[in-house]
Amino acid sequence: MEKSLPKGWVETEFANLIAHVIGGDWGKDPDFEDKNFEEVYCIRGSEIKNWNSNFGDTAVVRKIKKSSLDGRRLVNGDILLEISGGGPDQPVGRVVLIEQNTFNKLPDLPIVCTNFLRLIRPVKQINSSYFCLYLKYFYYSGEVVKHQGGSNNLRNLKYKEYETIRIPLPPLFEQERIVSKLDKLFAQHEKIKKALDRIPQLLKTFRQQVLTQAVTGKLTEQWREGKDMQIDYESIDEYLKNFKRFKPIDQNAEPSEIPNWHNVKMGNVSYVSNGSTPSRSVKEYWGGNIAWIGSGQIQNNKIKLAKEFITNKGLASSSIRILPKGTVLIAMIGEGKTRAQSSILEIQATINQNVASIEIGHSQIVPEYLQYFLIKNYELHRTIGNGTGPKALNCQRVKEFDFQLPPLQEQQEIVRRVESLFAKADAIEARYQTLKAKVDNLPQSILHKAFKGELVPQLPTDGDAKDLLAEIMALKAEPKGKKRK
Repeated sequence: MEKSLPKGWVETEFANLIAHVIGGDWGKDPDFEDKNFEEVYCIRGSEIKNWNSNFGDTAVVRKIKKSSLDGRRLVNGDILLEISGGGPDQPVGRVVLIEQNTFNKLPDLPIVCTNFLRLIRPVKQINSSYFCLYLKYFYYSGEVVKHQGGSNNLRNLKYKEYETIRIPLPPLFEQERIVSKLDKLFAQHEKIKKALDRIPQLLKTFRQQVLTQAVTGKLTEQWREGKDMQIDYESIDEYLKNFKRFKPIDQNAEPSEIPNWHNVKMGNVSYVSNGSTPSRSVKEYWGGNIAWIGSGQIQNNKIKLAKEFITNKGLASSSIRILPKGTVLIAMIGEGKTRAQSSILEIQATINQNVASIEIGHSQIVPEYLQYFLIKNYELHRTIGNGTGPKALNCQRVKEFDFQLPPLQEQQEIVRRVESLFAKADAIEARYQTLKAKVDNLPQSILHKAFKGELVPQLPTDGDAKDLLAEIMALKAEPKGKKRK
């Protein structure tokens, strides 16, 4: 491999560049009483994730033996190597460099690391930042997984194997130029990332504003001027007469401030009901060809395919009805943010008891407009539920939802405009995802160039890293305690 190294570089094992290495100490709780113990800040693996912004300021106070502190007190230039933790999506082997900003954040007590980390102190003849950056590059490359073991939920670094990894070493002055260049590039990269990170929230805010304008009439305010549009209440009444629980609309009760719109309750203009679940213990009820939808599938989406199916016997065993395409569903019970989310059926399907169906078998409500209304009012509707445990809606509460009903032509125009604006937002989001992937991979590309010797120019005055390595090895070979002349 040395043949492919830049001129003046040398390759050596990780272990050859270490002056001091020791495991961390988790110690005792702060209230532990013993005069031989001392309070310290203890850096954990959880601090690594936000290191570039917090620099360890979330470290916890612990107590460790004073004798333990002697070899574990962190100093400027130390490297912390994660040796335990991780998981399937996050291998162990992450590293951070201890610099002055960490001591500025934690000025009151000595600082150590937990026993899930290992303190690595490089020899003074090399640049600690360069060494740490190479270990980050090694981690990003994925090669670190070859040096870990353990279970899926708890990975351990095989440290003795890790010590044998080969590190390209340029002369010291070139190391320092590489570090300086990388610091500038990564500072620029961080600015780009912060700018990009604003885009999802901006798009979310934009979509929310579009929906707000859609269901308050502002989106079509100019379009509506001069148009004489009326709601065909007779067709709504005719449809709802098919159901026992029908209450006609009082068209003069609550006139809307928006011309030709009307304030109604959801139960005035739709048929609201819920489904049920055939017995799980009867195998003959399940695995048929009738789609069955649970609340977990309701995610402000359009449902084109069910995850579970019941048989004709399962259908007959309960009060389930097969709902037509275009029915709007709303989750009444669900963990986290599921409750009050909505979906539009693009298939015929049945539902369970935790889902309310809002059937609009007349022509005066566009399903997409109704869903936009529900999405816009999601935060309001999810707080309406009752119960001492997780909040839950019910059909009666859904029927009582306040609903501003525009004329059919205006609903169609609203849907057209919202879909057009959302399509533009989706296109921006797709470009953002492509750009974000490139930006996320940029550090690895930059580091790759750095450790191939392609990032900064080489200078004839830099010397040869072989001489540097020879000096390091000579010092390491000296008996401990011997003073140099």
